[in-house]
Amino acid sequence: MTFISVSSRLLSFLRRRRIGTSSCFQSLSIGVVHFHVNDNIAKPNSIPHSTHSIPNPHIKLQQYLVQKSKSGFDNLDDALAVFDKMLKLRPLPYDFHFNQLLTALVKMKQYQVAVSLFQEMSSRKIDVDIITFNIAINCCCHSNRVDYAFSLLLSAFKRGFVPDVFTYTTLIRGLLSQHKSAEARLFFTNLIKLNELRPNVVTYSTMINGLCKTGHTQMAIWLFRFMEKSDCKPNTVTYNTVIDSLCQHGLVDDALILQSEMMEKGILPDVWTYSPLIQVLCKLNRWEELSLLLKQMIEDMNISPNVHTFTILVDAYAKSGKLDDAKQIIKIMNERGEYPNIVTYNSLMQAYCSQGQMDEALDVLSTIKSKKMMPNCYTYNILLDAYCRELKLDIAMVLYRNMECEGLSPTVVTHNILLHGLCQLGKTMEALAFFYKIQELGHKPDIIIYQTLFAGLCKSNYVDKALSFFQTMECNGLIPESKTYNIIICGCLWNKKYNEASKLLHKMVDCGFSADALTTSLLQQILTKVQDPTLLAMHQKCLQSGNYEQ
Repeated sequence: MTFISVSSRLLSFLRRRRIGTSSCFQSLSIGVVHFHVNDNIAKPNSIPHSTHSIPNPHIKLQQYLVQKSKSGFDNLDDALAVFDKMLKLRPLPYDFHFNQLLTALVKMKQYQVAVSLFQEMSSRKIDVDIITFNIAINCCCHSNRVDYAFSLLLSAFKRGFVPDVFTYTTLIRGLLSQHKSAEARLFFTNLIKLNELRPNVVTYSTMINGLCKTGHTQMAIWLFRFMEKSDCKPNTVTYNTVIDSLCQHGLVDDALILQSEMMEKGILPDVWTYSPLIQVLCKLNRWEELSLLLKQMIEDMNISPNVHTFTILVDAYAKSGKLDDAKQIIKIMNERGEYPNIVTYNSLMQAYCSQGQMDEALDVLSTIKSKKMMPNCYTYNILLDAYCRELKLDIAMVLYRNMECEGLSPTVVTHNILLHGLCQLGKTMEALAFFYKIQELGHKPDIIIYQTLFAGLCKSNYVDKALSFFQTMECNGLIPESKTYNIIICGCLWNKKYNEASKLLHKMVDCGFSADALTTSLLQQILTKVQDPTLLAMHQKCLQSGNYEQ
């Protein structure tokens, strides 16, 4: 059942309900896909105000479920065992007991299990309320089955329940999570027209956040302006969401205007208002505006930067070569009690490495460890890359072994850095041995690893070995990219293996790729010296396939 079909039936039902046909609940026939829901009209049960009205066997159950609804069960079997015991109790537990159990499953992210239990409750005609439906609808949305969620909404209407803001907000969030922004907007506007929904700030903020995250910034702004004209005005969180999205899309001037509007309307910004603005101004090297914004934030608004904001500044100054400024920021952080985290120190380490100050970079590593922090893979990758670029493979390998001793599992990036370093030094046999070691450790080489290996083998005149690995790569299910083909074609041309180069070029063109600038230049350079028919055919093939890659 598609969203369009369910939505049209839902809107038709809502219009009929507005006319005042009270019997429409009984007369409407709605099929719930994959969910058997009791067709009898059920009245929502209210939660007792005290434990005096709860049978004794249920009091301990309630206390137990209250705890589990906050933390979740230790394992799924325990939750299912409790559900089975609840079904055997006489009288049956109240609907809110079952709601607490379902909530615990949601905490455990066992969404499909929660829906299955809801189905079981319906088949046994156990009383439920709108909260139960909300939980089930939420689980369907988390399981990317928003079509089932809308079917449940229809069923809730049929049984006489009145959906609340949480119901509709959950459905809107579900549509947005499946990139159905147009449907979400249509559903939202129709609900308002039919007076079914008086959205609160959470509803608006949810839709705006969902639209921003799915790249529909302009639609988010439209909704934001619509909200401004309504009775429900945007708050700080709503403004922050739109400002952050504008910054992420490079619309910093629009974001700054919106931040000014926000303050003019008396809505106070917070640190999360300023952080994305600071980040994008740093990225664009608009230092003068950054200085004014920081002054406004710290001095005028008395808002102290948090670790995230400070780290943005450290990273920006470090990447711009302003190492003294970056170190000064860290000093200010410590003075203010906002202590640097691993991301902050990684940014500083990256700056030292980019300027070849390796002793200072190692000092940062020592500082990290002295503060009882755990270096991560990215920390070591920064150092490994810097030492490999300086051709100091011996130090890089020591760091690599230290990394393993500290319990860190090297990533594909780690292995590619070291493999590239070995190839750069012409240590082809060591590079091959390292390549085999990667596989022995259980790591599956990706296309980037193979490209690095091909480049190293071709550079050392091991073209036949590269061609053999190329076939192995394809057998392992990795699809060659344009760069992969061009690396080996150049290797074949350098080593005068023109037939092999021609075959690969034809295959590459047939796959929709083109010769890059390096391949083109090399081919033309060789043609000025060697008038080989195979090379001429390759050149003609390139011309027929279109422009060379620039």
